[in-house]
Formats: sequence, structure tokens, C-alpha cells
Amino acid sequence: MTTKTILMMLPILCAIALLFTPSAVYAHAGHSHGGGGGCSNCTPPTLGVDDSGKRLVSGGFAINDQTFDVELFRQDLDSQILQIGEPVEITLKIYDDSGYDALKHVELNLGYEEKFLSGVMVPHHSVTIEWSKTFDGKTTTAVFDKQQLVKDVSVQVIDNNPIVGVKFTFTPVQKFDANTIVTKIWDQKRNASINYFHNVLDIVSNEPASVLVNSVKSMPEKISEKTTQESTISNSLIDKVNQDIKCSTKDVHLLRASDNSPVCVDAYQASILIQNNWAIPAQ
Repeated sequence: MTTKTILMMLPILCAIALLFTPSAVYAHAGHSHGGGGGCSNCTPPTLGVDDSGKRLVSGGFAINDQTFDVELFRQDLDSQILQIGEPVEITLKIYDDSGYDALKHVELNLGYEEKFLSGVMVPHHSVTIEWSKTFDGKTTTAVFDKQQLVKDVSVQVIDNNPIVGVKFTFTPVQKFDANTIVTKIWDQKRNASINYFHNVLDIVSNEPASVLVNSVKSMPEKISEKTTQESTISNSLIDKVNQDIKCSTKDVHLLRASDNSPVCVDAYQASILIQNNWAIPAQ
């Protein structure tokens, strides 16, 4: 082979090498992407824009009739005043390449405060409402509300592929700090996104404090969980931190980073929670 022939073939060989070089897995603040070779869809679900800044959803976050375009990771909103005893609807419009079938977990956290857990500062939320879907299509709604701050909790899902609407409905029964709302979403390929919304809800009341305290104490404390295609839960799933629970042999026992409460999840969900520092293994 002559020198001229070799020089003519070099551009072709370089092009072939670039064509078959696997793309690197990347990460963005607020977004995490599943690793492993051959990932055909490494785009995390979003309430607004993708990593390049392209808007995929308009009005991705709504409080009652007030809608907001969602940016990456964190933003301030116009505060909405809410009366105790007045129902509120918070709707998330989620874009995922594969739509409803790929969506596995949508989480709404009311309130935000950092506390020490095992010597590490971790986020704490006053109320957490979770919607989850198993690989066989069953859905579960769970409410974590240790102080009984809300009632009449429900979650409604509307499939409008590739955008999925998830509407959280609840009624506050006493004042609490819901100024910051945090959403966490992930799909079946472990693509996850998190958004922080600041200056969101201002819960107020015109009633005397004694009336509110009595109304809260009169509420029965119970544990409830229902698994259906459209699940609804109205009461707290746990009534104390560090409650002893026994997980099945196929589940993993974790402690939530938000409030140190125990939870049993499958290995897939455990990997998502630990990877994003949303939970730690139980000792």
C-alpha cells in the first residue's frame, strides 16, 4: 500500500471510529441519567425544558387555576394565599419520551427544611404525597404526614402521551410552612428530575387558634394505603419516626432522608432513592 493510498484512507477511518464511539453518560443539576451502555433513552422526564433549554412543556406547574412555566431545577413563583379548610389542586404536566408507560414515580413535597441525619444535613418535608407505578401497571398513592397537616388527599393521572398530567388534591387543616414545594420524578430507565419551587403557598386562617387545635386533635390517626389504577389515600402512612417495620425478603428497608421514616421498596426504587440521596439504607 502506497503512502498516497494511506493518506486517502485516513479520513474514512476517522469517520468510522467516531460513528461507533459510544456516547458518554452525562448529568445535570436537577437531572440524573441512568448509566450502562446501549441506553436508547437517557432523557429525564421534565416539567418544562430539556437539558439544552428547549421547552417541551408549557404551564408545567399549576396551583388551582394559576399556571407557571417551569425552568431547570429551581425558581421563584408568585405566592398563592390559601385558607385553612380550602381545597387546593397542584397539577404537574410531565413530558417523557415514552409517555405514561415509562413513568414510574411522581412525588410532591410540601415544605422544606434541612436537618441533621447521621451527621449529614438532609432535606425534611412537612408533607409528602407519592404516586408510584409498578412494572405490571399497578399504581399506589402514599401520604407521609406525621403531624396530620392535610386531609382529603387524592391523586389523579391523565395520560396524554407524551405529556402526562398528575393532579394532587389536598386540604390543609392547620397552618404549616409550604413556602417551598419540591417535586421528584423518575421513569423506568432511572432517568430522574427534581425541581424546587420557592415562595409558593402561604397558608392562612381567620379562625381562633384554639378552634384549629381542637379540630386537629379530633381527627382519628390511622394508617391507610390503597393500590388501584387510581389510588387515593387520606391519612398518614406512618405515625412516628423510626417505627419498626418488617420488609419482605424481596424488598429493601430504607430510611427517608426527609424525615428519617422507614420505607420498604423494591431494589429498583431503592437504587433511585439512594443514588439521589433521597434515602439511606436502614441500619
